[in-house]
Amino acid sequence: MNRALLADLQQRRAYPSVTILLPTTPGPSLTPEDRQRALRLVEHAGNRLTGDTSDEVREAVVRSLTDLIEAQVGQRATVALAVCASPEFATTVSLGRTVEARVVVDDTFATRDLVADLNRTALYRVIAVSSRRTRLLIGDRQRLVEERSASWPLERSEEDSHATWTRRVATRLAEEHAAHPLPTVVAGVERSIRQLVALDALPTIGVVAGNHDRTGAGELHNAAWPIVSDWLRTDRDRALAGLDEARSMRRYAGGLDEIWSLAADGRVNLVVVEDGYRVAARIDEHHQLHPTADVEAPDVIDDVVDELIEQVLRQGGEAVIVADGELAEHGRIAAVLRY
Repeated sequence: MNRALLADLQQRRAYPSVTILLPTTPGPSLTPEDRQRALRLVEHAGNRLTGDTSDEVREAVVRSLTDLIEAQVGQRATVALAVCASPEFATTVSLGRTVEARVVVDDTFATRDLVADLNRTALYRVIAVSSRRTRLLIGDRQRLVEERSASWPLERSEEDSHATWTRRVATRLAEEHAAHPLPTVVAGVERSIRQLVALDALPTIGVVAGNHDRTGAGELHNAAWPIVSDWLRTDRDRALAGLDEARSMRRYAGGLDEIWSLAADGRVNLVVVEDGYRVAARIDEHHQLHPTADVEAPDVIDDVVDELIEQVLRQGGEAVIVADGELAEHGRIAAVLRY
């Protein structure tokens, strides 16, 4: 999961947008059992769409979901899979944290688990830079994998002066970060790092000093992960501290009903939500919430908490997911307001 894909998913609006979430068994491929469970969820999605949309649209979305799952056979599996399909768009996302198996049908994709995955699993990037070669590695909690493509690694040619080489590296890294804005750790000798930072090629969260032209991915992961872990913990701690500060500045809101109304007005700058907090509800003509246990009724939003998170992010705010119990005194959800 990365912020670019998350933003793309959150910007898409079409009915029906179907999200299938499924815990999977980590391994070299999607297991036959996981495949069958996924296909049963597709069947369930098709049943929910019957009578709710045209047969043509329902069949197209079900076909997209089925094709996406079949395409996962032979692909490395993580601990969970999100499968998203609408009449206009379809994609799968491998997640690094487990999920509750479910089907969500709405006019947007359900992204709360993807937000949590981004905050907790945190795909990150390591750039190993030197005067002759620059490597790109992408990782999560468990490992780093070196990118090998027509673009990477980047090798210095005989025609490159020191200045042109540095600019070429900076340009390539800026392009990479624009396409995939991940937290980045830079590995390299002080001079190479200093020159790169001076060109403002990409924001970094930390440095692994030394020459790492030939350092293996495992060793780089061991060196970089504590930096990423500290960054994640800082993000959570910052969010919780921000709630305390907001209270003293009268820019705090707590509880779903209050935050729902404020988010509709564009006033929420940061929303902090417990991981397991979900509410199914109807929304009336006055934009008021009416919780219900009938999750599958056509006029019910499966999870208005997810809807709220998406709205805050679309308006340029932030969302941080914390462990269950950490917001007990806040009603499981709290916000820092812009004004």
